[in-house]
Parts: sequence; structure tokens; C-alpha cells
Amino acid sequence: MQALKNIKSQMENNQVKINLRDKTLFGNEAGEDEDIEILNSYFLEKAIFDDFYENTTKLAVVSGRKGMGKSALLSKLEYILKDDEKYNNPIVIRTTGTELLGLGSFQNMNEIQLENYWKQIICKKINLEIGKTLNFAFSDDAMTLVESAEIDNMKSENIISSLITRLSSKVPLTNLERDKKVPSDWKALLTRYQKNHGSSNVWILIDDIDAKFQNNKEYQDIVSSFFSALRSLIKINNLNIRASVRTDVWNSLTHIEDLDKWEQYITEIIWTRNEMKEILAKRILAYLIRKHPESNEAKYNYKTQSTALFNLVFEKTFHWSNRNQEFYKPLTVIANKRPRWMGQLCNMAAKNTLESRNLKITAKNVIDILEEYGKKRVADLEKEHTHQFSLIKELTAAFRAGERAYKKDALLERIIERFESQYELNEITVDGASYSTNQVAKFLYKTGFISMVEDENTFVNFQEDPDLFDCYENTTNKLIWAIHPSYRNHLRIT
Repeated sequence: MQALKNIKSQMENNQVKINLRDKTLFGNEAGEDEDIEILNSYFLEKAIFDDFYENTTKLAVVSGRKGMGKSALLSKLEYILKDDEKYNNPIVIRTTGTELLGLGSFQNMNEIQLENYWKQIICKKINLEIGKTLNFAFSDDAMTLVESAEIDNMKSENIISSLITRLSSKVPLTNLERDKKVPSDWKALLTRYQKNHGSSNVWILIDDIDAKFQNNKEYQDIVSSFFSALRSLIKINNLNIRASVRTDVWNSLTHIEDLDKWEQYITEIIWTRNEMKEILAKRILAYLIRKHPESNEAKYNYKTQSTALFNLVFEKTFHWSNRNQEFYKPLTVIANKRPRWMGQLCNMAAKNTLESRNLKITAKNVIDILEEYGKKRVADLEKEHTHQFSLIKELTAAFRAGERAYKKDALLERIIERFESQYELNEITVDGASYSTNQVAKFLYKTGFISMVEDENTFVNFQEDPDLFDCYENTTNKLIWAIHPSYRNHLRIT
């Protein structure tokens, strides 16, 4: 027995030592800011992503809540497009909704005008990319927005050839002596580019079209017309479009008639608890491969040897819900099935080890940062859902220092006593509907602030069962609704 203990001790002493102070250990919290090679090394694939990558899929939009990995999926696709020979060296244009909005003025237009304008703006972005590749900027005359009739003509031609032919007729309008950014051999450059890339596929990847979304008619028209424009543009040869949108924003637009054919183009990201475990294990493994490539641990399998990977970074157990559990389990609960939250939680806990000088992240390191972590989560909640309910900050504050869990009647009573009694609500709407206590309680479920409790480690959220709040079991007070653990410490809920 002592010999076995000695062998085990020796094996543990020979384990690779991980630097918890290394900020790259758990990856960048913002997938779009991550080094593309590192992101590729730990990105967890799902079967639903296959169609998103497919060359023959002209249009696909990824939806999800904040922190679910929409931007990371676009980055992963960008990496594949530039690395995989099967795509035949396409032209890849990565942009954002904010950048596209900055290329024009969208005021005082009706829905039809906005749709046409979006198509012009996207063509303008492709023109800018051509100029960037050639290392010169076109003049304002050359960059005149592509007319609708010209876009219609592109449907029978390749998009790059069409745009270059048009640019060739516009560039001579430039005063070359005044505009030094256009070289004298501009025509030869365009001709060469057309010869080399005229038949290339163009992939335009558009992130965060809803970055500044407000739930009013102006913003609804701008964003909904964007999606209408995408459906029209995919009729052009050699053009593939990918975009991202927050689930809450998309749901705010589904009443618009022109979007009723969009279900086929939407890929919604929802992570399971086991996938969250794999995401964490794969990030640790990717770190080992980067920093300790010759170690035995760098050869681990993130699926079958996840426990061994976790034990390199975390204590073996976490006392949570009155029992000792494998350390990753409370982490996946607190992260609420959002990869960004998981990365942030682990990074904050690792930073907390600076004071304790622990060699591994302990349960205390996690508990010590939960108040600050919860503050960030409440701030996320406000930013994500204020457009749906303007008093969400005040609503969540009504649960401060309250109970962890409520049956439906008690939940409604808390809202009435601590929220409705404090505010004038006659003119307030909840996610587009007239205000009612039941409606606002259901909204809390929709946002993830409350979840249905199966046990202390298992919560059912809205994405998994959208109709749960209206079911018979809930109307008869048989279900329990808990403030999600990610918010509790900040709200002093014990």
C-alpha cells in the first residue's frame, strides 16, 4: 500500500506545472479578439455548424445570446476559408454591422429603400476590399453606390467581374493629380485583379449587426431590411454571406412579414452541460500543446481524460450544494452554459490565486470572485435586454437579499411587493407585450435570470423549454424557480 502511495506521489510530482498567471490559459474572453490559430486549437465543433461551413450554402445566420460564441464561429469559418483548399482560395471579407452602418446614412428611408440601400452598402464594402488588396483607395466618384439595376445585372455574372467592370468605368473620373492614392497604372491593376479573381467566390462575414439595437420602429426597420437585403443578394453568382444576430433581437423582429421565410437560414447556438465541460477541457489541452508540447499531458484526450486535465489546474473537488463534487461541475453551472462566461469565471479565479499563491485554483478562489463576477453578469443582463424591458435593472434589484427560489405564486408576490409598488408601469411594455405581473415573471425566465430547478446542479432554461412557464405544473405551483447562481452573490442572495 505504501509503495502504491509513493508511486502515485511521484507521478503527481512529475506532472507538468501550469502557470495560473498566464492570461492565455483559458483563452480570450472575446472570441473575435482571439488569435485565430489559438481559437482554432480549442474551438469545439457541433454538428449544427456543418451547414454554416458548407460551400453550397449561400446564406446562413448564427443566432445566440451574448457570450455563446457567435463571433467565434465566424472567426472559425474565416480560418477554414483561408486554410482549406476545397474552398479554392476565396475572397474573405470580415466586417461588422457598425462598420457597414458607417459607410452610409440610413435616415428617413422606408423599408424598401432601406433594403436597396443595404445591398448598395454591401457592394461598396466589397469595392473597398478590392481597393485595399490593390493598396489604393478609390475616389468618391468611383465609390458611388451601385444602383439597384446594376445589382440585378450581377445575378447573371460573377460579382467580382461585375464590380471591377463598373469600377473601371468610374476611376477615370478621378483627378489623378489631386488624388495620389490612385496610382497611374490603376487600369492594369484592375485588369490583373479581374483576371486573377474575377471568378473567385466572395464570402462576406458580418458580425454584430445588432450592436446598437433599440426596440423601436427605426431600428427594427434598419435591421429587418438588412436581412431582407441578404436574401436578395444571394441570388448573385459567387457570393456567400454569413452573419450573426442576438437571439433576443431576432425574436423582436419575427413579427415582420418579410422575415417569415428565414427559419431555414438560422443556426442557433445552444450548449449542453457536457459540451461546456468539453469546452473547458479543450482550452486547457490547447494551452498544454502550445506551452508544453513535449509533455505527456499534451497528448491527453479532452473527451476521455478531461478529469486529468482539470486536476492540473483545479483542486479535485469543489464543496458546492452541501457536497463535494468534481470541480468542473459548479463552474459549468455558474457559467450558465455560456462559453464567454466560463472563460471569464476561470480567468477571474486564476487571478485570485495571486494573493493566495495557490498552485491550483481552489473553491475559495472561485467563491471569492463571485460577487464581482455577478456584478458583470447583471450588467450583461441590462445591456442585453434593456431594449425589451426598460426597467430590467430595477426589476432584478427587487430580488436583492431575497430568497434563492420561489414557486410561481411567491415569485409573482415578490414582483408585486418589491417592484410594482415602486414604479409607474402604465406605459411600460414587456418584450413588446402589455405589462402584467405574469408577463414580467415569464420575461425573467426568458432572460435566464431565473431558471426552473431540477436539482442544485441542474437548471432548465428558456432555450431548452420555451413553454415551461405556461405549463399546467407551473400554474398549479408545482415548479420551483431559482435566481440563477451567477447572479446571487452580487444581489446578496444566500
